[in-house]
Amino acid sequence: MHSARSSGRAFTLAVAAVLLASACTPAASTAPTTPTGTTGPATSEGPGGSPGIPSGGTLSIGWNGEIQWLDPAVGYDVTSWPAERLVFEGLLDYDEGTNLVPLLADGMPTESADGKAYTFKLHTGVNFVKSDGSVLRAMTADDIAYSITRNLNGKLKPSPSPVGSGFFGNIVGAADVLAGTATTASGIKVIDPTTIEFDLMKADPTFLNVLATPFASVVPKELAGEDSTAFSAAPVGTGQFLFKSYTKAQGASFVRNPAYWQPGLPHLDAIDYRTGQDDNAMLQQIEAGTLDLMGDPFPPAQFTDVTTNPEFASQVQHITLANVDYVFMDTQQPNAGPFTKLAVRQAVNYAIDKNAILQITHGAGQPANCIYPPVLPGYDASCNPYPRDVEKAKQLMKDAGYAAGFDTKFYTDTTDPDPQIGASIQQDMAAIGIRTEIVSQEFATFLNTIETPHTAPMGWVGWFQDYPDPSDFIEPTLTCATAVPGGANAALYCNPAVDALMAQAKGELDKTKRLQEYQQIQTKIMADAPWAPFRHQEWYTLVGKRVGGYTIHPVWQYNVRALWINPAT
Repeated sequence: MHSARSSGRAFTLAVAAVLLASACTPAASTAPTTPTGTTGPATSEGPGGSPGIPSGGTLSIGWNGEIQWLDPAVGYDVTSWPAERLVFEGLLDYDEGTNLVPLLADGMPTESADGKAYTFKLHTGVNFVKSDGSVLRAMTADDIAYSITRNLNGKLKPSPSPVGSGFFGNIVGAADVLAGTATTASGIKVIDPTTIEFDLMKADPTFLNVLATPFASVVPKELAGEDSTAFSAAPVGTGQFLFKSYTKAQGASFVRNPAYWQPGLPHLDAIDYRTGQDDNAMLQQIEAGTLDLMGDPFPPAQFTDVTTNPEFASQVQHITLANVDYVFMDTQQPNAGPFTKLAVRQAVNYAIDKNAILQITHGAGQPANCIYPPVLPGYDASCNPYPRDVEKAKQLMKDAGYAAGFDTKFYTDTTDPDPQIGASIQQDMAAIGIRTEIVSQEFATFLNTIETPHTAPMGWVGWFQDYPDPSDFIEPTLTCATAVPGGANAALYCNPAVDALMAQAKGELDKTKRLQEYQQIQTKIMADAPWAPFRHQEWYTLVGKRVGGYTIHPVWQYNVRALWINPAT
């Protein structure tokens, strides 16, 4: 999940042992999701409700950014995904850790012996509910098929799904839908109203993880259509909450779904989703008790005061993220621009002072020497092809024909401390002759800029994991299929040899061999240097005292659906 946000919708892998045990094969469980909290008793998202947990009240959560989409086919940013998960649901979810569990599916799927087919039975009695609380109709397998196919539809406006080919392209017949020669994928089979089958071209250990992403959320086919803007304005799903309103720079309102299919849920009456908020103001509101959660970390300038204040000891939460922050360079820059030269991109890698960047965030995080974060299966601690060497970087600039350097623009978003990090990198670039003009843009504008080919020659951004597998750090960001308008491949990196290795590794069922292949992929990409990775983040936040059920979820970070309000506070 891409974002310049230092908070990220982090797909954090909090317990390395859990991830290493599950490695690249999703663990299956038939137990209901059971989030656990730090400020209240355990809760359950499974049928039957949650005895003993208080109900009612409005929870407030603040965000610096804006909701880009309330359409799961296209939403892919740190503010939109938590909002989407309030309204929409998919076949699968995660428990309190990284184990996959059924949600709209009535149990985990039946899998074929060759790993190429999955058959799901669906829960009955699940309804689509309109914003006024009235039931639209019951969900069926046709809706599942339509929702997945919609990700493959190139006619979606204003742009197709950013992961259509990457996440769902392995389904038999998906290529025909992507090419516009078919409207349905032959590998998505509706057996009956409560049964659906997915047939894959190749075995893929991550396919069930994909079905747990918001992209696989179920939408009513008669309402979703091909206009994402229109559907975002009036989203309808099966989730615990109903969308009521949204005003940019103010926020969105979500209320309890009175016809929700799981008894006893949700715990809350409403969610006040505040957007366009200042980080310092949000921190003050948390301290004053007028805001319950921050979607963003507290500001670096307040880091020491907050983390060392015993008054806040029980409210401070932190975790090492499964993320990588990196400088991207336009590898297909027009007119054979400087970033088309390998030596220039390698020089950028050698020049960045990663420790100086960490000082900006009070040491929170660790240097990123390659792509995969330490908590991810496939992490290679020995991968460090570009240790800091300014003199070597200068020599590479000369070798590329830029002894006198060059001028360029460097893009970042406006959220503290992102511009400061940009300024640190600017100094590093100046030391080797790359004279950068920093362009800081509001988050939504920034995302649009870096997703528009050849608009941003250089900048920095963060990638936060969609699911616990190394393929998710490559396939959505560093493949030829994503080097397109609207894609998350800001470097426009395209190496057919890497794509071929990806295709081979993705379907490999031997866990050890698979991880070795992804390490080889990482090595090859780093040799091409489309990115200059510099940090794996550690994320800190402050939680309001009245919030019950809160914990940092290792996949969703904020599992707002599991929270409640403690009435005694």
